[in-house]
Amino acid sequence: MSEKRKLILILAGGGDPQGMRVKREVRARGGRVLWCDTRAFPQQAPIASLDGHLWLNRRKAPTPTAVYLRGLACHPLVPAFERDLAERPRGLIAQCDEKRAMLESVLRTLERRGCPVVNTLEANAQHSQKPYQLDLLRAAGLPVPRWLATNDPAAVRRFTQDVGRAIYKPLAGGAAVQFLEPKDLTDERLDALSLAAVLFQEYIEGTSVRAFVVGRRVVAAAQIHSSELDYRRKEDAVLPTRLTPDERTAVVGAARACRMPFTGVDFIRVTQGFVLIECNPSPMFATFERKTALDVAGPFAQFLLRL
Repeated sequence: MSEKRKLILILAGGGDPQGMRVKREVRARGGRVLWCDTRAFPQQAPIASLDGHLWLNRRKAPTPTAVYLRGLACHPLVPAFERDLAERPRGLIAQCDEKRAMLESVLRTLERRGCPVVNTLEANAQHSQKPYQLDLLRAAGLPVPRWLATNDPAAVRRFTQDVGRAIYKPLAGGAAVQFLEPKDLTDERLDALSLAAVLFQEYIEGTSVRAFVVGRRVVAAAQIHSSELDYRRKEDAVLPTRLTPDERTAVVGAARACRMPFTGVDFIRVTQGFVLIECNPSPMFATFERKTALDVAGPFAQFLLRL
């Protein structure tokens, strides 16, 4: 099929900058776009699956040739649900579960019928399965930090004795990375592990790099300088960079190990070599493009049109 006749379905919240960039680039290449506003569903955007056929806004949707899954917008803790979470938490959780069930069923049906989804639901789930992803990377022979996921205070104390300086973060993401300080090793602080397990990692000192992989090639990379431990809090400078052959091989291998045709790979350059941190299954890139003048959406749109 000619790329000009191909139809890309984008699942994203209305106005999502990443989705809008891909939409623009697909159309610039002669492709067609079908937009599913996951933020507006179910309140404002009717979606139906009639005998397996997708209907959007009360119209039968043509079968897409590929899907870009930017996000399902169904987490009960997003700011848009703040009032509902306070006033009707049980109802909101049930609502989000049903929303996810509907959207995931649509995606799995399309995938079963031969429509590729980038990235798959399984790959997207790695965002909240960080220990699993770290083990995928380790099993692929890639350098990763030493890590511990646990709710056991004794294990945390042993880990910090082994690795020295450490950091911690939620297993499922959603909060900033923090240094593990001596005050965090008190009984009172570690008792909080009875509420939830936490991911602990050895601290890797160096320069943060984000590299975007599309298919089997790196399309953009930049060093990210920040005065904060977690650069998401404050990006002081985002500077384009060239990857070494070993870095390029590693980030492409990381994407393959995590089964992500499109990803933003975070790693840290150290004195000798580098250490991989994670592969992001639905990376934000619109601000990255603006700060670096590098193109991520264009190569990604081209990739979707060639599926």
